[in-house]
Amino acid sequence: MKEILQQVKEQLEKAYDHPGAIDLDHCIQQLQSALDQYGDKGTMIENAITALTQAKNSMIALENAGDVSSSAAFGQAFNALEHAIESYN
Repeated sequence: MKEILQQVKEQLEKAYDHPGAIDLDHCIQQLQSALDQYGDKGTMIENAITALTQAKNSMIALENAGDVSSSAAFGQAFNALEHAIESYN
């Protein structure tokens, strides 16, 4: 599970640097599959999925305007993934 979370975090970072180049839907599907297969520690994975969904939804705004709210959505997703990764240490 930890490896999947780290891969998704790397994809999120790439998506932030190059909006539209990375498919966050695939990352969300990866996390959902991992959640179904391995379960969750509390609601950390569910929170990461929700945060990734918000980041995906803000990708157009990030690409076009690069505004604070779109950057904040990516920051929240990054933090959610970090917390989930730490829970598996």
